[in-house]
Amino acid sequence: LLGGVAAPAAQADCVRPEAIAAPAGEQAFVQTRTLKGLKKPLVSRGAFEIRGSEVIWSAREPVRIVTRITPSGVTQSLEGGPDERIVTEGQGSAVVVAQSGLYELLRGELRALETRYAVRRETRAAARNAPAGWRLRLTPKAAALKRWIVGLEVEGCTRIERIVIRQTGGDAMSIDFPAPLATR
Repeated sequence: LLGGVAAPAAQADCVRPEAIAAPAGEQAFVQTRTLKGLKKPLVSRGAFEIRGSEVIWSAREPVRIVTRITPSGVTQSLEGGPDERIVTEGQGSAVVVAQSGLYELLRGELRALETRYAVRRETRAAARNAPAGWRLRLTPKAAALKRWIVGLEVEGCTRIERIVIRQTGGDAMSIDFPAPLATR
């Protein structure tokens, strides 16, 4: 159970989302940000790694940005510069990174999201002509989070394959993990 709803019928060799372990080693990603007012999405490529309680998110193209996410905050380094603490109150992408649950998702801690979100499960193939798998639709519970985030979608089968964060105002960030993630 996740969100009080039984898992959909098993598909192929898919696992329940809550059974997915945190990835081990460096994992590739493609991040696409669609910003209201821009005609083309912003695309970055890189990798992330979990070291202890820290998620290190390293965008390598088109600009090198290293974001460190910990339970106590978020820092960023641009093009090899010093780490600078990001303000996580107010608005913008820092709030999304710090409060969306991205930290928990990347660490494989899906159950931790139930405190912030109402969770609805779907069978992915039934949701859209997609390969076998599951989709979690997460809707914020708290008014403070609803100010910045409309919802999250997490898709996968044997691993998390895609995360979409929809923000208020029409912006969205999708993160695709093109290669299978090794697990701890």
